[in-house]
Amino acid sequence: MKKTLFALFMLIQMNYANEGMWLIEQLQALNLPQAGLEISIEDIYNRDTPCLLDAIVNLGGATAEFVSSEGLLLTNHHVAYGGVQRASVQGVDYLTDGFLARSKAEELPAPGSYVRVILEIRDVTTEILESIGNVKDLVERNRLIKYAIKILEDTIEAEDIDIEVKIASMYNGEQYILYKYKRFDDLRIVYMPPLSIGNYGADIDNWMWPRHTGDFAFLRVYMTPTGKGGEYSPDNIPYKPEKWLKIASTDLRDGDFTFIIGYPGRTNRNRTSPAIKYHLNEIYPGNIVRYENTIRILDETAAQYPEAAIKVAGMRKGRSNYHKKTLGIISGMKAADFLAGQIALERELQEFILSQRKFRKKYAHIFADIQKQFEYISQTLDHDRTLALFDYDAGIIPAAAKKILYTVLEREKPEADRNPEFSETEIKRTSSRIKYRYLSFFEPADKELLKHAFMVVLRLDSTQRIAGLEFLRNQNLDQYSEELYSETKMKDPDFVRSMFFMTSEELEALNDPIIQLLQKLYQEDEDRRVREERFKAELGELRRKYMTVLSAYKGFNVYPNANGTVRLTYGPVAGYSPRDAVYYKPFTTLSGVIAKDTGEPPFDMPVELRKLGEEKIYGQWFNPEMDDVPVAFTHQCDITNGNSGSPVLNAKGELLGIAFDGNYEALLSDWQYNPDIQRAISVDIRYVMFVTEQYAGAEYLLEEMGIK
Repeated sequence: MKKTLFALFMLIQMNYANEGMWLIEQLQALNLPQAGLEISIEDIYNRDTPCLLDAIVNLGGATAEFVSSEGLLLTNHHVAYGGVQRASVQGVDYLTDGFLARSKAEELPAPGSYVRVILEIRDVTTEILESIGNVKDLVERNRLIKYAIKILEDTIEAEDIDIEVKIASMYNGEQYILYKYKRFDDLRIVYMPPLSIGNYGADIDNWMWPRHTGDFAFLRVYMTPTGKGGEYSPDNIPYKPEKWLKIASTDLRDGDFTFIIGYPGRTNRNRTSPAIKYHLNEIYPGNIVRYENTIRILDETAAQYPEAAIKVAGMRKGRSNYHKKTLGIISGMKAADFLAGQIALERELQEFILSQRKFRKKYAHIFADIQKQFEYISQTLDHDRTLALFDYDAGIIPAAAKKILYTVLEREKPEADRNPEFSETEIKRTSSRIKYRYLSFFEPADKELLKHAFMVVLRLDSTQRIAGLEFLRNQNLDQYSEELYSETKMKDPDFVRSMFFMTSEELEALNDPIIQLLQKLYQEDEDRRVREERFKAELGELRRKYMTVLSAYKGFNVYPNANGTVRLTYGPVAGYSPRDAVYYKPFTTLSGVIAKDTGEPPFDMPVELRKLGEEKIYGQWFNPEMDDVPVAFTHQCDITNGNSGSPVLNAKGELLGIAFDGNYEALLSDWQYNPDIQRAISVDIRYVMFVTEQYAGAEYLLEEMGIK
């Protein structure tokens, strides 16, 4: 492999303390012992023997960790929320009331939840890049790369039924890393605290500090008697992990070293001014409106139909979370004058390019070329993001219909014309999981979401209209929506699953009105995909060039943007000053939980928990320095969405807590790291153990974790 940004990293010393979501393969270069780590790098990651990485799993877009030899998992309450919500649709509200299994026999299936346990990490850059040969066209190069990735993923996944493979691009395609997992679809709920603990403060406290929520839950992973992953079966037995985490044996204090291993989702570090402007002025405001409309519709439905509250809870929580985060990002961009700062940097870079003979010819027009790409994709922005409503926000049935129709039509294309990411393996996986999506289906809410999408369509400017939906102008939307749902055959999830494997003729013969509706969108959606394919290919090449210039100019350390792959971040426990004359301490306590208690949601602390605090019945989780039980803490670790549920570890690799949030003042962190104010917020393991033992009375879980 040529000397890439990854290779450049190996030559550069760290400049920014605590910044970075580091690849596991980069740990040797971080000098972690100097930062405070007391165990070896091999204790964290070792290809040949059990290590800490083996105890940390990907939990459906979030993170969890094994804490016993019997497959017991610890993660966030809000991560377990979806599985518990789906378990609650049969009539028992486990979200509000909580749930505790007193034995393994009582553990409750968490429908739709799954984990991936990592088996292998390896660099496959050479294998992937060999696929492009001498092809110069950027779009075709990208297609060939995607095709090579999918072939390699499918080939390895064919080894066994529980193997899943993801190949991730790093540094805008400079490097490709393969992650091989063993997948388990039988997760069971062990202990889910009630909302009044696990979601204490709800939307009001979300992304805020000080924080007083017990954001944790226990799950258990089950496998077949022969050791395979798979869906729920009463014959399954608890999984036996090779490694599990031990609960910290010493108290955590201000300034102590911490590190986090988890699966952060997406970041946009080192982006240029057109990308910042595009998001600040277009993408984020549009997303806020979309989230607000979805939340409003779900709330109105829940108010009208009490039985809807549990059904729509998962979607509502997700949209609310991203709504507040997006507001925080916009606020952070404006407060930091982020766009102006990037424009000033680009002026300096342009001068640097022109002053360097080796850069002048190749990179002189890079900023103008990037600007042209965003002008290109902006031309159809309203049209394209309205089409995207039907991916999720227009309702469960329209989203399923779209996925089915597009899958069937893609399958029937000549192989050379197919989307290079098309995979029968992924289709089988998607179709088998559709039943879990339907556990959140509530017809009145679905109809209102679809009707709202129609209204958005009709409000489009004449230059952005969706031709296939122009017929809506002659429809009574209330009546049309009712007809769609009264005549569709897609309310039965078993039948919907079978539709993934029909031919287009068989689909057409169903005369299903929602399939017919999505058929009207197909060609324009295909055009959208082609536009985005071109945009991403050409912008990706420009970003590679930009990073080359930026690295040469600043000489900063290089880590790839987060992309859902496992990463490590580290830093000390630390408070922060969000504004003039204000300082936030790094710990909150049980007394703070009591002080916020109003008796009304979302500050409705359980009476039994309040009594424990008032009577100082702390058990072994009392901290004498605080004269209290610690609840949550802030530390200088670099995290984002996807890190939820990640273990916070001390210098010895012991479990200190569970990461669950970032602070509102630093939500710009997906774009830019600020060591002065960016903090990870984690629930303290002492509060987790206190609630589990003293409030829930689940001493047997502590015994299972080796706590006496």
